[in-house]
Amino acid sequence: MFFACRTTPIIDSMTGRNRYFRSSPIRVIIAALLMAALLPAAAVSAAENAPPVTWNVTFSPEENSKFDAVANTADGGYIALGSTLTEVYGGNEDLLLVKTDARGNETWTVRIPGMVPASVAEIADGGYIIGGYNVSTTVEDQNFVYQGTSFLIRTDADGKEIWRQVLPGEKVSAVRPTADGGYAVIGWLWSRSGSADDTTAVITKTDADGTPAWNRTFPGISANAGVVTTDGGYIIGGTTSPFNNDIGDAFLIRLDADGNTIWHKNYQAPVVYDVEETADGGFVYSGNFWYGLVDAKGDEVWLRNMEGLAGHAVLLRPAGGYVIAGKDIRSGEGFALGTDADGAVQWRTTLPDTGVYAAAGAPDGGYTLAGIRFLSPVSSAAWLANLEETATPTPATPGFGAAAAGAALLLIAGRRRRG
Repeated sequence: MFFACRTTPIIDSMTGRNRYFRSSPIRVIIAALLMAALLPAAAVSAAENAPPVTWNVTFSPEENSKFDAVANTADGGYIALGSTLTEVYGGNEDLLLVKTDARGNETWTVRIPGMVPASVAEIADGGYIIGGYNVSTTVEDQNFVYQGTSFLIRTDADGKEIWRQVLPGEKVSAVRPTADGGYAVIGWLWSRSGSADDTTAVITKTDADGTPAWNRTFPGISANAGVVTTDGGYIIGGTTSPFNNDIGDAFLIRLDADGNTIWHKNYQAPVVYDVEETADGGFVYSGNFWYGLVDAKGDEVWLRNMEGLAGHAVLLRPAGGYVIAGKDIRSGEGFALGTDADGAVQWRTTLPDTGVYAAAGAPDGGYTLAGIRFLSPVSSAAWLANLEETATPTPATPGFGAAAAGAALLLIAGRRRRG
């Protein structure tokens, strides 16, 4: 449940996403600019090298809505999962499940009351599997206590609910279909504030009806992302500090098909928001300020800094390299950038008045982005856009860490003069 007002934006503390309204807190801006100056800068090419936006579509069944997940469908279209506020002030969130054609035109929309969106995927029979959750916040001994329940929902090809499974005490982050017709549910378990482990990462394997077959837990961490690997195993990623995302807290865990841990490694980045398997069995991930590549054994190949960008989605480029998409926390604008195989940025595009929370590869080799379009300071709409990458990638050019440092110092000086 989330509440909205004109002066306080709704923030998901687990992902850092502005839920419906635009905001740019000055301390966040300063921290991001200073980090950009102090850490190695990712190279950024000129905007004219970026692939063009071929279409973009907004969906606004209520005054405030957004998309949090998007996936390809067998007919060349997309299935997008998001939410809308039932009321602008003091309202609950309802799930929005939207089917579109290949150009983002709406085919149908289904609304599921009282739930926060997490994940959606098409399954073999043309239906869909949805992950969502509820979370409540109370205060005990001057500490916030978070508790929640997750839901696994199976629909037919028209979005009609077939069954629903309840996962008490869990916050689902991703649901992935498995080769045997079941599902892998990735997320974390809530613990009481002040306990030895405030969160516990979990992966649950279910059968085709959503009944749990086994689960594996990892105390003291939270899982934000995961995929089924080509050998039938799993990779999950997240952070050891879900409410802080400190440097060095990012992790990846590789499991076999039975959920046994193959390796568990931490990285210098603060958090993993998304992860994909590469053609050679390695893994590329994105998060706050950083994106990285590891090999099949989890050993780091390279790590790149993004100068204040939050990478909510990562994709493989058809010609090699990677696409990172998300939100610039300094400006509040959505972005996408393309890299070569070594992580050097070859193009970057800014998407004004938006935030990107998810992405899917397009059938033509482009990329479809999902998220939010800000219509005014107090209203927003769910949004899809397509980038068509047709140009040959160009060499990267130097970044702008020094400019970020200067901007940060000016902001600090200005605050001191006013203070």
